[in-house]
Amino acid sequence: MMNRERILIHHSKFKTLHMGESGTLLECPGSKPFCDGQKRKLYESFAGLGFSLLLTLVVFGQNGATVTGRVVMPNNGGGVHRSDVTLKSKSDSSLVYKTDADGEGNFTFRSVQAGEYVITAGPGISSVDMYVEQAFAVKEGDTLDLTLTVKLVGVMIRESVTISVNSNQPIEEVSKTVSVISGQEMRDRADFTLIDSLRTIPGFSVQQLGGFGRTASIKSRGLRSQDTALLVDGIRFRDPSAITGDASPFLGDITLTSVSRVEVLRGPGSSLYGTNAIGGTVDFRTPQATSGTHGQVSGAFGGMGLGRFRGNISHGLANGKFGIGAALSRTAYTKGIDGQDNAGNTNFQTRADLSPSAKTSISGRIFLSDAKVRLNASPDTFGIMPATNSLVIRASPNVNFVGDANDPDSFQGSRAFTGQFVVNQVINDKLYLSGHYQGLATRRTNDNGALGPGFQGASTSIFDGQIHTGNVHLNWTPTKLNSLTAGYEFERESFGNEGRTPSGTEDFYTSAGQVSHTAYVQDMLRLLDGTLQFAGGARLQKFGLSRPSFSLANAPYSDPNLVDPPNAFTLDGSASYYVRRTGTKIRAHIGNGYRVPSLYERFGTFYSTFGTPSFIAIGDPYLKPEKTLAVDGGIEQDFARRRVVLSAVYFYTTLDETIGYGNVVPNIGTTTRPYGGYLNQKGGIARGAELSGTLKPWKGADIFTSYTFTNSDQRSPQVAGSGVISSLGIPEHQFTLVATQRYKRFWVNFDLVAGSSYLAPIFSNSTYSTYVYRFSGNRKGDLTSGYTIRASGEKVSVRIFGTIENIFGREYYENGFRTASRTARIGTSLSF
Repeated sequence: MMNRERILIHHSKFKTLHMGESGTLLECPGSKPFCDGQKRKLYESFAGLGFSLLLTLVVFGQNGATVTGRVVMPNNGGGVHRSDVTLKSKSDSSLVYKTDADGEGNFTFRSVQAGEYVITAGPGISSVDMYVEQAFAVKEGDTLDLTLTVKLVGVMIRESVTISVNSNQPIEEVSKTVSVISGQEMRDRADFTLIDSLRTIPGFSVQQLGGFGRTASIKSRGLRSQDTALLVDGIRFRDPSAITGDASPFLGDITLTSVSRVEVLRGPGSSLYGTNAIGGTVDFRTPQATSGTHGQVSGAFGGMGLGRFRGNISHGLANGKFGIGAALSRTAYTKGIDGQDNAGNTNFQTRADLSPSAKTSISGRIFLSDAKVRLNASPDTFGIMPATNSLVIRASPNVNFVGDANDPDSFQGSRAFTGQFVVNQVINDKLYLSGHYQGLATRRTNDNGALGPGFQGASTSIFDGQIHTGNVHLNWTPTKLNSLTAGYEFERESFGNEGRTPSGTEDFYTSAGQVSHTAYVQDMLRLLDGTLQFAGGARLQKFGLSRPSFSLANAPYSDPNLVDPPNAFTLDGSASYYVRRTGTKIRAHIGNGYRVPSLYERFGTFYSTFGTPSFIAIGDPYLKPEKTLAVDGGIEQDFARRRVVLSAVYFYTTLDETIGYGNVVPNIGTTTRPYGGYLNQKGGIARGAELSGTLKPWKGADIFTSYTFTNSDQRSPQVAGSGVISSLGIPEHQFTLVATQRYKRFWVNFDLVAGSSYLAPIFSNSTYSTYVYRFSGNRKGDLTSGYTIRASGEKVSVRIFGTIENIFGREYYENGFRTASRTARIGTSLSF
């Protein structure tokens, strides 16, 4: 007897089948149970037909194979309750069988066609990342019994797996707004930078000022760039020496050297990920080595002097106990947008995974980025400027502003290194312990000589930073309906800023640091057979400042009397309800967020040549953390067995306490700040809507499209004296499209980002005032196509591909910086 077991069979020869309350096999439209009370009488009136159908299926099942088995834990052989089990044909990608194991881990597949298959199993409700994969063959009439022992892959806070690649929780079941960029999509688009891949995410406004390698920003849901957190394999990555302490200085340096997918949480995430996760969180996932030896070598070249090389290799044991991989890429533009914007970047990654026992897994990962780029001068006003900056100027290049001009002796070198060590330990089938350590080091060097347009003061600025993070947490799954995680995290952060001048008499250095202790708890509750889900979490972070040190001469600060900053406390809650009969998902999410003041905001300086050249203090050691509150709610509807999925989300965020720059600010004890500095101030409000749709209209076609409306305002003008309260750099309307068509081994992809006009500031070197300009939005479309050649029994493949960027040839400016016109590149890759 099948005992109401749910079996979904996706194949052109079959329709979806569902076992009714009485054991009668009913045919359901799409993948939805068609078994409500009003329809049951209709089926009972056709009892004879139903009985005949049942007999037919029984006879058919006798001609196929039966696969049974049990999903068990590695330590004690106990069953993994409510596992998701999937059976996929190796030869026919459309032949997929799915079922849920029962409370003891047992599962059954009937009427399985003969052939070779791969069976996989993962957790249903469990918040622990477990996975098992096994290949086997079946013959007509076979009866196979399998034991699937799951392998421990990782343990995380329940909500974190919503943007974690190792999670088996379906994305349509999560209670927050999540987007996923798969490795296949990145290959179809021939993306080679993280920024390129993120441009089409709903609610994201992405800019890179001046082209590859230069300053990049991600503004999520009408907020600032520092309000989006970046993770590498689920662990925070940020630059402690950045002005706002986020990952912005390195966003333009992260190329897709070895990445399995990118997952994005849109909305508040501070309770999960800590500082900066206010408007969104981006998780950059690296792949784990699979069984055997695999590798890839690829190269590309194109316009603006592009040359790119990438190679990776991995090896994994057949028993899954050890795997190692490494990847290296080099990307360089010898010309850039204006012919002299040369930039180069080298990325290196490696990862090793070890399972010394069935209950233990260990992983080590390294990520290294080394980049150098020539910087242009910032855009400048042009012509006769208005007497006041209260008027918004419609941007017209070479009429009222000039774009970024060449600066032949201005360069930036940047390096980032992160090393991760992760250990997971099974205690029993309900209790798991996990911990990780990450060491992160960054260094940026800015050299600027006397050449170039406008006023130039020769100097060198060096920014160094380090973050050491240790985390341990315990995951408890007392029942199949509930999962609880509690943990502790320690973080030590340091910052160094060194200034050098040609004479050496004004040289200085400063060094500062802070530590934090964090306790957090997270709970996940699943009711009504998984259709109703609740998630909640809390995080408390306590900070302590280390006493800064300065050079004996030219110290920009007097000795401050330090006090520990206020604590940061965040709460987060979400809920979702899925109506299986109609394919409707309703969800809501609320959470408050915070951002820790950066050490630059506390102890930052700048070099001034007015009067006596010296370094001037602009930081404030007594700054309080930023505080925000965000809420979003949405509805998702799928049709035709999820061939069409439509989504609508409303979001609302208030920035209650923020950190900004003021022209007139109080002194820090006896330290004067004559040119202004950082201070706590009121923030703003961002609200809007995200509409998106995923469509598979015919075989081989994938279409994703979105529209975002954003209304973002500040409580006080971002440019003093302008009277403009609209947030700068945020388009009110944005449309995205990603369309892919595959035909056998050929594919073509088109992606488009189109935004409305927006406001941005330009500083005038002639009047020493900042004016607000209105720039036209971008209309950038890229076209990529390619062909795959396979050899050696499908084990070796060669991909040939080409991309035309900005296919419409539309020239536009981002905040006054020029963008590339129509360019092309071609490439090839060899995989084995």
